[in-house]
Amino acid sequence: MEKIAYSQEVRDLLVACDLPVADLRDDGGVCFFGLRHQSDLVGVIGVEVCGDYGLLRSLAISATHRGNGLGQKLVAFSEEWATCSGLKALYLLTNTADNFFKRLGYEVLTRSEAPNVITETQQFSGLCPDSSIFMGKGLV
Repeated sequence: MEKIAYSQEVRDLLVACDLPVADLRDDGGVCFFGLRHQSDLVGVIGVEVCGDYGLLRSLAISATHRGNGLGQKLVAFSEEWATCSGLKALYLLTNTADNFFKRLGYEVLTRSEAPNVITETQQFSGLCPDSSIFMGKGLV
């Protein structure tokens, strides 16, 4: 597991997994963490820091490496990083992975429960459809 910069390699993996990339740049706005197999990036996750909170985003595992627990490892690493960074909670939006995140302790929330700093992100306010499931998890 390593902290990585947003790059064409990250973008390609996100696009292959049908995740939004329109608002991503290599400006440090989202902290990315990646997993490699040999030299290939096989998994990535991002945390967009929004004041005291984080927006978990861009969890992507290459098709050939799914089902091996890599997603859980990336989420756990992100939660540990967020806790060490002083974040109070992580939030996310998903169209397909709500059961995965429920198993990891995330709760389904209404969009009205989102902190203002989360609602102001491009992902919350426009990139993810209103039908997306909003979830959150407090950090200790």
